[in-house]
Amino acid sequence: MLNVYCIPGMGVNERIYKNLQLNNCNIFYINWLTPLKKETLQEYALRLTEKIDTAQPFALIGVSFGGMCCIEIAKKFNPVKTFLVSSCKTEAEVPQKMKMWRRFTLYKNLSDSVYIGAAIFAQKQFGVVSKEHSQRFEQMLNTAPVNYFKGAVHCLLTWKNQEVPKNVVHIHGTSDQVLPHKKIVNCNYTIKDGTHFMIINRAEEINKIINKELENCLSL
Repeated sequence: MLNVYCIPGMGVNERIYKNLQLNNCNIFYINWLTPLKKETLQEYALRLTEKIDTAQPFALIGVSFGGMCCIEIAKKFNPVKTFLVSSCKTEAEVPQKMKMWRRFTLYKNLSDSVYIGAAIFAQKQFGVVSKEHSQRFEQMLNTAPVNYFKGAVHCLLTWKNQEVPKNVVHIHGTSDQVLPHKKIVNCNYTIKDGTHFMIINRAEEINKIINKELENCLSL
């Protein structure tokens, strides 16, 4: 069976993949490490590969920031497929409102609690609307390693990637308010009304896409 490694969104954990159902796959979840000082996204992503058996054929699934990490891993290790869900392939797909934060050093000095509080305050923009999902969202944010957020934000804001590796499958929702669909170039699958949180609430559609893509590539 194919090994599939799943990287969650910024600050959340493997519970974001609660509804993921893949056929004939061994699923592994990669949890976050605390970024090192001034570490780039590329350097950080390659540290995550310590948990990946790159000697065997494998696939990657990444949500949001996790998808950007998958891109950097795929550039070096050539997985059979790299699935991005609610994510970006290159710097050009990152919205300008995020890039503006590069000009300010304040983000480097904020505590984990401030980042978690801001994410909870803005949870509707992520597509978190139900009480159950809100509770799960907050619980996941609180599992991030100590001093994780400012380093992860630094990795995101300084990401300069322009290369799209082969075998990338991009799945994005039209109602994503965090990473707007209109910025995405060559989106392979568009989920109508899908939000940034659609890995949870539109999982059935996403499962079908991933299973179909994996079945096609493994049958060649």
